[in-house]
Amino acid sequence: MENSFINFRTKILQCLVNNTAPIYMKLTKGNKKPWKYNKDNLRQFPTGSLGKELSLFLDKNKIDLIPKAERHDVFHVLTGYDINPEEETMMQFWLLGNRKWTPYTIGTCIIGFILIPEHWKSFLNSFKKGMKAPAIYDWDFESMLYLNINPILSQVHATSPFLMYKNY
Repeated sequence: MENSFINFRTKILQCLVNNTAPIYMKLTKGNKKPWKYNKDNLRQFPTGSLGKELSLFLDKNKIDLIPKAERHDVFHVLTGYDINPEEETMMQFWLLGNRKWTPYTIGTCIIGFILIPEHWKSFLNSFKKGMKAPAIYDWDFESMLYLNINPILSQVHATSPFLMYKNY
């Protein structure tokens, strides 16, 4: 019985995220230009590049880039969080700790905190990891797609922040 209740709460979280994201996008991303790349273009990027890793992530999860929100999937690639509701919320806590204080990030964290309290410890750990990492929320990921992912990952997961790729 408890597992079905947990599954129900998780489905509520997923439904809320899925239904509020398009509204948030419409309100906040109106003037933003979509990337010039799509999943097919990304597949052509060199092995080991951020672009190639992004294409592998998209293929693995059977999803496409969302125009004007492409960086969201890059956050998944760089932080290592999956797309299920629990890990999506953990990633949002990581981003909140990383100083990405948008209504969507804050809202997802609040809703996840309320609906799936059994993950509070994971949320706190994710938040702490985000605090230790350099602020990546404003990096220009589109211009970084050809770069080798390993130095980027090393920087993102470093314990003392530095800003090698800021405003690349």
